[in-house]
Amino acid sequence: MNESVSVIVVNHNGMEFLEPCFESLSRLNAGGFSLELILVDNLSTDHSTDIIQKRYPQVKIVNNDVNNFAGALNLGFENAGGNYIAFLNNDTVVDRKWLDGLLKVAREDGRIGGVQSKILFSDGKILNSAGAQEVDDFYFRDIGFGEADAGQYGEKAERDYLSGGSVLYRKTCLEDVGPFDEDYVMFFEDIDYSIRCRDRGWRLFYSPQSIVYHKYHGSASVELCEYLCSRNRLMLLAKRFPERFAGAIRTSHTFQNGHYDRLYWDILHGAKKLIECHDARTVRPVLEDLKQTLANIYGTRAACVFFRHLEAALGLRKIRVGIYDHAFHFPGGGQRYVAKAAEILQDRYDVTYLASKDASLEQYQEWFGIDLSRCRLKIIKLPFYENIGGMFIDEAHANASAVNYFEPIGRESANYDIFLNANMLSRVEPESPLSIFMCHFPDQEIGRHFSVHRYDYVIANSEYTSFWIKKKWEIQPTLTLYPPVDMYDPESRWDQKEKIILSVARFELGGSKKQLEMIRAFYELSRDHAEIEQEWMLVLAGGTHEGNPYYLKIIKEFNRLQPKNIVLRPNLTNREIRELYRRASVFWHACGLDETNPHLIEHFGMATVEAMQNYCVPIVIDGGGQREIVEHGKNGFRFSGAKQLKDHTLSVIRDDDLRKNLACNAYERSHEFNVEMFQARLSAFMKNVEIRLKGGISIEP
Repeated sequence: MNESVSVIVVNHNGMEFLEPCFESLSRLNAGGFSLELILVDNLSTDHSTDIIQKRYPQVKIVNNDVNNFAGALNLGFENAGGNYIAFLNNDTVVDRKWLDGLLKVAREDGRIGGVQSKILFSDGKILNSAGAQEVDDFYFRDIGFGEADAGQYGEKAERDYLSGGSVLYRKTCLEDVGPFDEDYVMFFEDIDYSIRCRDRGWRLFYSPQSIVYHKYHGSASVELCEYLCSRNRLMLLAKRFPERFAGAIRTSHTFQNGHYDRLYWDILHGAKKLIECHDARTVRPVLEDLKQTLANIYGTRAACVFFRHLEAALGLRKIRVGIYDHAFHFPGGGQRYVAKAAEILQDRYDVTYLASKDASLEQYQEWFGIDLSRCRLKIIKLPFYENIGGMFIDEAHANASAVNYFEPIGRESANYDIFLNANMLSRVEPESPLSIFMCHFPDQEIGRHFSVHRYDYVIANSEYTSFWIKKKWEIQPTLTLYPPVDMYDPESRWDQKEKIILSVARFELGGSKKQLEMIRAFYELSRDHAEIEQEWMLVLAGGTHEGNPYYLKIIKEFNRLQPKNIVLRPNLTNREIRELYRRASVFWHACGLDETNPHLIEHFGMATVEAMQNYCVPIVIDGGGQREIVEHGKNGFRFSGAKQLKDHTLSVIRDDDLRKNLACNAYERSHEFNVEMFQARLSAFMKNVEIRLKGGISIEP
């Protein structure tokens, strides 16, 4: 009988292994069978598939859309035409009689469903695997692992478990048993499949005449192997031997090594598998044991959080997201940034906004045109800061105290599946299953009660902020997410502008937005250039509050200078701000002028982008996040001092062609920071967070 064999090799960035692997396959003895070679690629970026296709055109390339080893095995089988299917690791080299040795055993009995090779390490002297066996505490190990090969495994033998590095299955066995369980991703999927084969009456064998040489940990790191083996062991127990699941947690290597954060997720994967694979009568006593085990390891409150998390992971309810913004009550760029994220997330998730001062969701419609009507609002007042009074919460007060005044926020975070700390309070310790720290700038020192390192994800609003997070906190941000800017006015045109220079910035208490400096610079321009005094106007718009000492200082200076062409416009509505952008020709932003403290230099510059969206020419500080927005001389100008500010302004005012080119280029550049770009990046990020929350993983080390 002329048999057909499909050999399936799974690959992820394995170029250094693939060529010797396929070279050895090309030298196989091909008597008595036809051979099909299939390479299933798991999202490689090293061009390995292109190279293999060129050098070995007979190889069939199948591209997987996820990096999942078990899934790739299934995909390979779906594309295979042989009546025998061989699965082979990409970091192996096969002997010329490799396939003969497998087929010889398989042909002996029609109920032999799978046959494993004798796997040696690449030196050809030390054994890697002669099958697999169960050892103490329901761990599994390769038979013969690490032994010198002296012929002690020289006889064919029936095995309970096969190692998947080099194994041949009868096609009818695979069709009968069904696909590999892709929840394992990699490791233990072969043990699980061996159990399923035997449950269906198929026999499994080891063939010493089939020899393969394996580069140990060639295609997967030691760290990845340890993680997946620990996780997947618990998942296998939950699926196949549920009564042993809870008790096996304390025998886990992850537990014994004190890796409790990682253990939490291992248990979650196991608990999901338990519920998915068994009926309520089986599950109920196991969950009772699990509850007690979790309470003993993590505490009672954390055990409750786990079971709420499990509900979300199983899809029994919407995912709960808690967003804390300590400055929620005040209209600022940071608040708009976060609120836009909430507006995007509120349809997919159950979103609760957390604030520490009286406020309303409806305010955001008035301030920014942002609809938060599908969110909830919960006010958690912090007694210490209530006693101090004032508009803003200063976390520096927490440094001097043994008490962390933000503990109420941390406790509240436990009620959500995902907690997003939205405005920089580094002393809030998260207790949710997953947590996100959204950082506008790392202004606080690490010091007492610092908790940012406890967050699962850190988002920076600019590369400038990202740089300082790494430098100051030694934390690698997960993502740079530029704020969404949506201030396009369809009536804005570059050729219908008025002679207005506009600045939009909050009148900060410390004067960090430099309105006083801009007033003086424009006053000097008007004094020295008659055309500016007679034709141009400076408008300063921004939020303030009653009694703001900096704003009062501006008023005092205003009264002293008595400028005829400078206008203050505090606390404008969103509609009024749009109108100013539509009319203005030039935009000034001076936050960071004459500053050396990186915190006092503009971290991004949403108002700059807003102006650019309306054909305003930006003239901004040469520092901070402004460098990521304005390309000097192409879509605006950047200045280092007041003299440069005035010089660039004169150039733009006096040259209509220059102003036109800069305005149009600024408009085009602004599209890179619009809401659509923000939504796409945020949604992709949250999709990955959601996958992780529900127990999904990547096999990247």
